[in-house]
Amino acid sequence: MRKEIVLGLIKKYPGITFNEILHETNLSNGVISHYLMKLLDNNEIQKEGEKRGKYFIKNIPKKDRMLIIILRNKTNNNIIKFLMDNSNDQNIFSTKDIAKHIKKSGSTISVSLKTLQKNNMVERVITYKNVKLTNDLGYKIYKRELLTRFIVKYNL
Repeated sequence: MRKEIVLGLIKKYPGITFNEILHETNLSNGVISHYLMKLLDNNEIQKEGEKRGKYFIKNIPKKDRMLIIILRNKTNNNIIKFLMDNSNDQNIFSTKDIAKHIKKSGSTISVSLKTLQKNNMVERVITYKNVKLTNDLGYKIYKRELLTRFIVKYNL
């Protein structure tokens, strides 16, 4: 029964952490550790990362796991949700606009945007092509349909 609860959470929320399982189930640390080890030993799940491991069912491709880990980061997820809800080909948001909405520092947003851009989730756009200023850069969602399907598929 407990094993199925832990496995069910990992299926429902790929990339879930130990602490999230703990919070969702109200089981003790020892019980969760026991069943995670059993599931890992039986090759029913896989773990990504050492310190703050993320747990996945075994059939999720490695590339998808990396994108899930990126989107399970709260700041990255909030940026994606903001851009999904507010941007289109005409609406492009600066780092400053995003930082104001997300309520994080510009440097934090900048780091997250670089990660999201590197992984083809957001697109960087030059708003005024005749002026070469860094504040003329904006961001929007890249390949909205693909990203939407990915978010729905993995419950992010």
